[in-house]
Amino acid sequence: MNFKIFVLAAFSAGCALGANYRNPILAMDFSDPDVCRGGDGKFYMTASSFGGLPGLPILVSEDLVNWEYAGYALEKHPFDTRNPEHGNAVWAPSIRYRADKGEYVIYWGDPDRGAYRVSAKNPSGPWSEPRLVVPGRGLIDTCPLYDDDGRIYLVNAWANSRAGMNSVLTVRELDKDETKAISDPVIVYDGVPDGNFTAEGPKFYKKDGEYWIFFPAGGVGEGWQVAARGKTPYGPYEVKTVMAKGSTSINGPHQGGWIDDWFVHFSDRGPYGRIVYLEPLEWRADGWPVIGSDPDGDGCGEPVEEWEMPKLGTVGGQKVYPRLSDEFSGRPGLQWQWLGKSRDFPGYAKADGKYRLYTTSVVGKHPSKRVLDDDSWTGNLWNTPNLMVQKFPGFAFSAEMKAQIDAKEDGEECGLIVQGRSYARLGLRYTGDKSFQIVYTECMDADKGSHDKTEILGKVPAGVISAGIRSVNFKDVWLGVDVSPGAQCSFRYSFDGKSWTRLGKNFTAREGKWIGATVGIYAVEGHVTKDKGWIDVDWFRVERNGK
Repeated sequence: MNFKIFVLAAFSAGCALGANYRNPILAMDFSDPDVCRGGDGKFYMTASSFGGLPGLPILVSEDLVNWEYAGYALEKHPFDTRNPEHGNAVWAPSIRYRADKGEYVIYWGDPDRGAYRVSAKNPSGPWSEPRLVVPGRGLIDTCPLYDDDGRIYLVNAWANSRAGMNSVLTVRELDKDETKAISDPVIVYDGVPDGNFTAEGPKFYKKDGEYWIFFPAGGVGEGWQVAARGKTPYGPYEVKTVMAKGSTSINGPHQGGWIDDWFVHFSDRGPYGRIVYLEPLEWRADGWPVIGSDPDGDGCGEPVEEWEMPKLGTVGGQKVYPRLSDEFSGRPGLQWQWLGKSRDFPGYAKADGKYRLYTTSVVGKHPSKRVLDDDSWTGNLWNTPNLMVQKFPGFAFSAEMKAQIDAKEDGEECGLIVQGRSYARLGLRYTGDKSFQIVYTECMDADKGSHDKTEILGKVPAGVISAGIRSVNFKDVWLGVDVSPGAQCSFRYSFDGKSWTRLGKNFTAREGKWIGATVGIYAVEGHVTKDKGWIDVDWFRVERNGK
């Protein structure tokens, strides 16, 4: 073959290969994603954060495939709490860019309080303080529509656990300043007669003079996507199923957002959380959309595993992923969240490039139970605030950290944790005799009040610094966990960063409440100590293995 022809053929093949993307675009837990195009032409995504803080993650992309963290829209919850709000607080947000005001707007439903709103000129922040626009118990999954005549409408679903009803969508009108509702809610759709039970997660749009509500039905596990069209915001609406699982292995393609000729949604993968997919969207001659591929031409698509890259921004496949590792050269990266947060902030960046996390009392089934009994905790860490964690970044990965653990009193313990409804942790616990125990703990069904089961793996001497009333006892340690498909977690530790001891057992990670499992750092104490211990983390490095 002529050399020039060979080079051209190779280049063309490489471009063709690089011009496709593969699903999931984010094998990470970004539940209930919604997207908008910003004033700068980029795309912005937010997702449910439930009780995690900071909340309402903001991700940015130029092509809908490659995403990075841009910030958070919620620094703290608009209500006072000490324990984690597992599965509560921030449900199914929607994000919109208002070109007329040059601002970004996010609405979300708090199932116990109502519909909240925040806004910002810059999607990276700062964002406004949350405003409770529509008070109400059970009101969830809210999305605004800014109509051409200046009127504003809000659609929402209902949580059966709070409202005693579900499968219905309601619409009401808001005042022009978005401070309150100015009309009563109207049921615009009841999914039960159509078999669209658990209709929820609506997103509100207008196209060519018609009003559209996209929503999932059938439940998270095995549900489908529905489109509804009407001549007015209040309907009546015709409905059609526009995407389902079909012949694929992608379970329950659930709620998401339409942008341009694309649709972003999630699929629930248990301990890996609600991971994110990108589907092509085509408007048919009959005026209905079809999402995904439609091999039989019946107007109902199915999720794609691979597709041609959007003709947007930088074309060339998947290259960018949200940040995972952290050298702690300043404030922690945007990948970190607290599962709960006490009133006293427990963590601080240090001038030497480390991050310090102080110990927090272990809260058992009853908050008064905070006592260390020999080698086992009373209660568990499920309701303990100040666990610093990040999402599982894929189906297989390794996480490793280097740290110095410092203690002043018995029972202070720090280390590495894989957290969910069940959890496992590996760390060092101070014993009071100038030494640390190496401890591995599992707690099955922590959300049901089960107790920790701890195994003492060994003992290591502590360094001692005389300081104040109590000496500081310290030890440098490297801790790691390797996660393989099936969420199998293998823990390991080292005291020199070279020679590792691997535990002879695996822990199967479990999801949290409405979220995937997380991995991160913990610092706890078995009782309320006068002098808190701490962990100084030098770095935390994460490496993904494949998708």
